[in-house]
Formats: sequence, C-alpha cells, structure tokens
Amino acid sequence: MDLLSLDHVHFAVPDLARAQELFGPFLRGVFTPVYGGPELNARGTWNSSGGDFVQPLRRGEPVFGGAPIDKEGILSVSFRVADLDAGIAQARTAGLRLLSRIGSEDVGFGRNVVQAQFAAAESFGLGVELVERQIPGDPHRPITDSVVDHVEHTVRDLEAPVAFLEALFGSPFEPVRTDLSIGARGARHPRLGIQLTAPTGPRGVVAERIAKLGEGTHAIAFRSDDLEHSVREAVARGLVPARRRACAPGVLEVEFEAEAGVILKLVQRAASGPPG
Repeated sequence: MDLLSLDHVHFAVPDLARAQELFGPFLRGVFTPVYGGPELNARGTWNSSGGDFVQPLRRGEPVFGGAPIDKEGILSVSFRVADLDAGIAQARTAGLRLLSRIGSEDVGFGRNVVQAQFAAAESFGLGVELVERQIPGDPHRPITDSVVDHVEHTVRDLEAPVAFLEALFGSPFEPVRTDLSIGARGARHPRLGIQLTAPTGPRGVVAERIAKLGEGTHAIAFRSDDLEHSVREAVARGLVPARRRACAPGVLEVEFEAEAGVILKLVQRAASGPPG
C-alpha cells in the first residue's frame, strides 16, 4: 500500500482529564479543548503529536457517527495516505474489510480529515485506519516522527502476522529478535512504528499478557532522550514500573503496569532521531 506514515493512534479512555495528565508529558504536543457531548455519544480531545482520545458516554451506541466502542485501550492505528479512496481500494485488494468512511465535516467539525476504518479480524486483530488530511500545509506531524518509537501489537504466533503486514505495508519488518528473559519474540517495522510481539512458550511476560488481555494492541512506547527523567515523570503521575531491560544493542526500555487497558513504555535508543 502507498502508506506515507503512522499518522496517529486512537485511544478509548474512561476519563479524558486523566488521559491528558498521563500522556501529555510524553506526547509533548498540545491538546485541543474537549469537544463532543451526549448528542455524539462521546467526548474527545486531540493531541497535536498524534494522540486521539475518546471517552464514550453510552455503551453499544455509535460514537462520533462511527462504530460503537466496547473496550478501553488502544483502538486502532491510523496510517496517512495521499488519496483515501485509492488507499481503500488497495486495502480491499489486500483483504481488509471496510467498516466505514467518514470525514470530520460529516460530524460537524469542518473540513480537516477523511478517514476509513477496517475490520480488525483480517489484520490479526490490529485495528487499521487510513487518513487523508485535507488542509493544505497541515502542520500535524506523524506520531512516529514526533514522539513514538512503536505501537506494540501482541499475537500468539509471529510468522503469519509478519507476512501479512509486510505485504500490506509493502516493506519489511526488522529481523525477529528473541528475549528469553520475558519469553518474547518480536519484530518491529522501522518506518511505520508497528511492533509485533509473540510468546516463546506457555510461560513468561508475553504469555501472561495474552492470558489476561488476549491478543491485541496493548502497548505504546514513547521515545526518550533522558530515560531516568522520563521514568520520574511517569512515576509522578501514578504509573508503576513493571520491568526494565535492554531489548536490543543500544536500546533501553522501561515498561509500566497497565492503566485503562494501555501499557506505557519508554524507550531510549543510543542513535537518536526518528526510526528509519
């Protein structure tokens, strides 16, 4: 597919104020005023670094004119395309099933973006969205260019999801890495910032995560140039460190206990700058 970047990530949260407090220091962008209300069955806020936060108001009903939201956590990842309808055609050819095509103008927010959402079943549980930005000179930076190292999607087996997403993305993942200390095998897409992680066996951190949460997009890893400072910021906001590890040469990672369905991670890479 002709994907330009990982544009933004969608979160469903129980409390927008808490989400702003928790994610603000790591997104480092500016939050919009809270918008929406009972008539749209949700309230939301957008961070200029690429975080889209939605607080649904009533279960089982459409949210912002789209599908109902029935869980908390990371809902989907949104890839930027130059032409949405061309992207939809490519996605369908790859085997994705279109759920909706809707623009910000359609729900009363004015001309800004138009988006297409696809069913997650065909993409191994990864919620995929395509977005076309409609305003010339839009200053929004893709989230992997600004603050995010990767979004982590956990699966039971690695090979088939890697093969499918490589075909969908049109470019390869990095070689698979194994970390026996947490019982994980993982592969990261360097340009689009998607990491697939699978357990090495029935025991270990990743196997426990799947047993508790199931397969899904459970973690987001923010880049840090000063890991200790970032950890202190996270702890000051109530997050509890779960583990620290060197996950690759020159790469340090600190993981925190999940809150509202999201595992936040901090990553410091010896070679600074956005992933290539």
